[in-house]
Amino acid sequence: MEQPFRFLAFAVFVLLMFCMIFHVVYDLCLKPKFLRANLLKQGIDGPKPTLILGNTPDIRKFECKELESDTLIYNTNEPKSLDFLSIVLLPHIGQWTKQFGKTFSFALGKTQFLYIGDGELVREMSHCKSLDLGKPSYMRKERGPLLGKGIFTTSGEAWLHQRKTIAPTFYADKVKNMLSIVLESGNTLVKSWAKLVENESGIADIRIDDYVKTFTSSTFSNIMFGRYESAEKVLFSKCRDLMEISGSPKIIDGRPFYRYFPTKIHRQQWKLEKEIYRIIKDIEMKYRSEGESMIQTLVDGAKHGKLGSATPEQFIVDNCKELCIVAMEVPGITAIWGLMLLALHPEWQARARAEVLEICGGQILDFEKLGRMKILKMIIQEILRLYSGVGFTAREALADVQIGKVCVPKGVNIWIWPAALHRDPELWGSDALKFNPERFANGISGACKIPQAFMPFGLGPRTCPGMNLGMMLLKVMFAQILVKFSFSLSPNYQHVPKFDVLLEPKDGVKLLVRRV
Repeated sequence: MEQPFRFLAFAVFVLLMFCMIFHVVYDLCLKPKFLRANLLKQGIDGPKPTLILGNTPDIRKFECKELESDTLIYNTNEPKSLDFLSIVLLPHIGQWTKQFGKTFSFALGKTQFLYIGDGELVREMSHCKSLDLGKPSYMRKERGPLLGKGIFTTSGEAWLHQRKTIAPTFYADKVKNMLSIVLESGNTLVKSWAKLVENESGIADIRIDDYVKTFTSSTFSNIMFGRYESAEKVLFSKCRDLMEISGSPKIIDGRPFYRYFPTKIHRQQWKLEKEIYRIIKDIEMKYRSEGESMIQTLVDGAKHGKLGSATPEQFIVDNCKELCIVAMEVPGITAIWGLMLLALHPEWQARARAEVLEICGGQILDFEKLGRMKILKMIIQEILRLYSGVGFTAREALADVQIGKVCVPKGVNIWIWPAALHRDPELWGSDALKFNPERFANGISGACKIPQAFMPFGLGPRTCPGMNLGMMLLKVMFAQILVKFSFSLSPNYQHVPKFDVLLEPKDGVKLLVRRV
């Protein structure tokens, strides 16, 4: 009996080893080939990937060639072109677009991607409401400490529950009631600049980044927690640190299980993740019973509905963390780029200032007055077209998904780069690389041949739920600054856009600010 038993055990062991080896070979080699062959049958080609690392080595070679030319210094007497390839160092996208067209496939590690730069396909994708078009699983894996399992990374029923929990807070009627909070934060920013200008005898050279981000973070903190005190300031600072060390999403490491290795960066990420978790839990326990706030909404949402693989604590913490990062960073970075563009174009600065003064007439801003500011809205839309702050819009086919004439196989990830779409002359006209808010005089449909290709807040069912708040933040901040100050680019400003998690100025934006 002992001999047959040993043979059976050995046979089971061999079978398990064979299954494991087959799974690894299929996952790393065969599956990517099948997905790529499926796309190729539909006429979608791309650069040939290497085993294990995919096209990552090609991307690194492209980037090395560009490192010496990543600084563009603005001559204030000679406005520069806003060509996206000179703004964001993604030369591989430009090269592959020239070689394979606006839609092509490539691989980062074993993960297969379909890059869509064709406006017609983007329009079709915006109409796809299937839950089978979800968020990429690599975002939770490769960016787990940063993004977790919140609304921006989950899919299916779990995402639907998070959307239904969070979105109502940002409906237009609710956002109206937040105006006083935004105005208070804006007044603090204006007073800070006024003091600097006064101390510098009428003109101050100001690096505006921290002031603008304090405006956005204090606003959102009051909405999320009902206050902006030391604990909240530490939370936002930790979130910023975590975002900075998480690096660029344009490279996915192809080495199996590498994200589990205790490298220096990984240890820093894990440490910050734990610290942020602890801070949010402490704040939640302190404020959860103090009136209405966003944190209370998350606590209520964690008690019912489908949470997916997240625990109730993860539901609260990860959504709070994601919202803090997005609500502080995205509108803040957009506002910083916007002030840079207005500094370059004093004629639009003057037109917007005249509109604000005419509509307000020295009175306090209200929602009705903001709605009448058409020139300011056009300017903000043009800023969002050129510098929306976001990187790629990413999706994953959780099942075979039909997008127009293209069938996207299950497991393929989709990338859309708004920076490229927003500068495509075929969509925006011959002046696509120029700052021209007038193009939005008749709305988005009058500015772009395919309106869905204007996507600063995402596209389809997963558009940013905080869009209304974001627009109000930008309108209020620009309006308050314009009536008090005029500004131009500082000679110390260096134009070095940096694309890590978001598109932001590497060395900040410096302005010469004067009282009007």
